Amino acid sequence: MSALPKVSEFDDFNNLNGLTSDFGAADFAASANIKRLKAGETLYVEGDAAPYCYQVASGVVKEYNTLEDGRRQVADFYGVGELFGISELDEQLHTAEAITDCAVRCYPRESFLHAVASSPELSYHFLDTIMTRLHRARERMVMLGRMSAVQRVTAFLLRLSAEQETTTDIQFLMSRQDIADHLGLTIET
Repeated sequence: MSALPKVSEFDDFNNLNGLTSDFGAADFAASANIKRLKAGETLYVEGDAAPYCYQVASGVVKEYNTLEDGRRQVADFYGVGELFGISELDEQLHTAEAITDCAVRCYPRESFLHAVASSPELSYHFLDTIMTRLHRARERMVMLGRMSAVQRVTAFLLRLSAEQETTTDIQFLMSRQDIADHLGLTIET
């Protein structure tokens, strides 16, 4: 990824709902790279080295795991401003793929963690991200373990409605198969 263009070369990304403005540290913001992905293109694969943390600058990304028998479990979907690919290990735990054409900020992992440790504002933002991930994981655990198919779809629709702040015009950028793989259902259901 060393050939990625620097964020400073893309002024339109510097002022998005982004960490670059929250960090307030020009040297950290300058350490981010932008990776452009076409819909369906893979950013990283489960088991790859994890030298970066990522943030969606535009578009939508999904993270998933592929089981030995070929089935997929979509862990989550990420939109503009959301952090992802943050692993406690030195390797990626999921595969990340663009659902739409995307631009993704790539922050060197060590620089990112150092910035989090030294900035109260960034620490708060990062903690909020981690708590959101934990909340989503708990919801998904209950959903997969105890909800009927109709309840799973309803919970997913309510989440999208809340994230998009609408009840009448919910947009589905992910495929029916992605939704089924996220909810632990078949596409027919």
